[in-house]
Order: sequence, then C-alpha cells, then structure tokens
Amino acid sequence: MNKIVISGYYGFNNLGDESILKAIISNLKSKLDNIDITVLSKDPNFTAKKHQVHAVDRMNIFKIINEIRKCDLLISGGGSLLQDVTSFRSIIYYLAVIAIGIIFNKKVMIYSQGMGPINRPINRWLTKQTLNRVDYISLRDHKSEKLLREIGVENKNIIVTADPVLGIVQKDRDLGKEILSKVGIKDFSKPTIGFAIRGREKTQNTIDVMANVAERLVEELGANVIFIPFHLGEDIEISDDIEKKTNEKVVFLRDKYNVDEMLSIIGNLNLLIGVRLHSLIFGAVMNTPLIAISYDPKINNFMEFIEEFVFCHINDLESEALFEEIKDKILNEESFRSNLGRKVKSLRDKLDKNEDIVGQLLNKD
Repeated sequence: MNKIVISGYYGFNNLGDESILKAIISNLKSKLDNIDITVLSKDPNFTAKKHQVHAVDRMNIFKIINEIRKCDLLISGGGSLLQDVTSFRSIIYYLAVIAIGIIFNKKVMIYSQGMGPINRPINRWLTKQTLNRVDYISLRDHKSEKLLREIGVENKNIIVTADPVLGIVQKDRDLGKEILSKVGIKDFSKPTIGFAIRGREKTQNTIDVMANVAERLVEELGANVIFIPFHLGEDIEISDDIEKKTNEKVVFLRDKYNVDEMLSIIGNLNLLIGVRLHSLIFGAVMNTPLIAISYDPKINNFMEFIEEFVFCHINDLESEALFEEIKDKILNEESFRSNLGRKVKSLRDKLDKNEDIVGQLLNKD
C-alpha cells in the first residue's frame, strides 16, 4: 500500500479549494491502485468524512511530521498555495511542509499549482531553494512556469497541465434546477444569469455596479439573476450590501452547497459573471458562457489558458460596459458554448499526466 499525504488549503469551507481536493482524490483513486491518502486539514473530521480519506490537523506539527515520515509521496497542491499576497505566513507554511518531505527524503510533487504573485525577495529565494529540490512540479498555467524560471527555479521536471477541477465530470443539471426552483427561479426559458463575486474585493463601486446591472437585467431583459457565494465566510456580507440596493426579483443564495450541487447550479445558467477563479472553472466544466472580472493574476492566467479574455479588473468595473458585455454574450451563447467545450476537452486530456507522474514517483526505488 502506497501512502500519499496531500497538503493544501483544505477544511476552510472554501468551495473552490474543496473542489480541488475532490478532483485530486478522485483522479488518484481512479488511476492508481493500492493507495492510502492522508490530507492535512483545518477540519480533519469534515475532510475525512467528506472525501473518504484520513485527515490530520494541518497546524499540528507533530502529526504532520509523523504522517510525512510514514508516507511514500507528499503532494502539495493544487490552488495558489505559493504566493505572498494574502499573507506572509501562508507561503512559509506551505514551503515548510514541502521542506519536511525533503528532509525525510520523501518523493515530493507540486500538483497543478498556480504560482504567485511572490513579491518579497526572501519568499522568492525560499521558493527557489525549496522547489529546486522537489521531484516534480506540475503547474496549471504557463505564467506560473514563467514566474518560477524568473526567480531561479532550475528544476528540470516542470510541466504545465491544467487546474485539476477541470477534470471533474459534468453533473446532471436537474439537481441545480431543483435548488434554483426552491429559491424562486421558476421560468428557465428566460436568460438565467449568475454572479459569483468575492467579499474581499468589497468596494462601494463594486456594490453599486453589481446592483445596478442586476436590476437592469431583470427589468430590461426579463432575466433571472442569481448571486452565488463560493465562500460563505467571505461572500455573504457583500451579497447583503448588494441586496439592499436591488428589488426582490434578484435572488441571493445563502445556503452551503457541495461541489456537485454547485456544479449543477452553474450548469443551469446561460451566463456566469465570475470574480472567483473556481466559479469560472466550474463554468468551464459545465460549458457555461463566462465573463471574467479579475482581482488577481490567476484569473488572467486561467482565461488566457482557455484562450479567452478578461473583461476588466475589479477596480475598473463600470455599469454600462458590463451590461453591454452581458447582452453580447447572451446573444452569442451557443457559439461561446461550442468554443469553450472544445478548449476544455483539450485541457482535460493534459490532466492525465499528473497521475502518470504520481505512478512513476511511487514506483521509483
């Protein structure tokens, strides 16, 4: 039995990161035999029950060392773990976990990660020193590879695959339709438009623009408009502020949905306006037309990777321009779906390489 430890931002009630973990575990179990998986998690009980794996407290250094000491392979990924924008401590934590694997002479793989931004010189140096000593680096976009080369990572085993969530199988849309029907969406012959915004980017302009556009979509296009939180802890407050400025016809989801439920919800949309990266990835999985609003280079990197453009940066959001872009996307929905489906299929084919690498690492002496 090969023991694998997975490190990442898991157990924090963030749907995007939970979908990453779901995808990694599913891919590993479907392609590899005789594996035993342990996840480092903020909420080990939830993670163990939800994903049918072993899990330990990600902040308990003794348990982390014990699990890595016993493992055959340490996986760091996916998501944007190695960046120092959200906090200084975050990148140090993930590099430290990787370093423990190196110290115990374990096989270590970076799994479909997005790199950066890494701004502090000390963090760039630490990243270079650490990643030059891992066995394999799989990245989710070409900009991440460019960043690693810029900071001096000379590891010869670097490949670009895709975000692991793109490998999740499309879900039946009936479940999402049932959920939306319960919150007041009855007529699916109308354009059904979703907004997945991000609470940390809360500004008065964002609130005003989103409220104005949502109301115009209802009044001028007769659309169903839904605000969809991907992280309940961060996104509800800004939803509350937008709701105060809109009429009762705009729908705001407030329940916690699992990955399959959210994919099904997204699959019932004619268009998704996404600020959160994994809302856009869910849209790509479900072949739902997208409008991307960027707050971080990872949004730009993903959209470039699927050969699409970012509409604007969150700080440059403007009501009339967004409304016109939405109208254009609705008018050209079928063309967009066809192109998106073709591009995503090509990226899914690349993801199989991750498990090939895992298999090779586990079979090495």
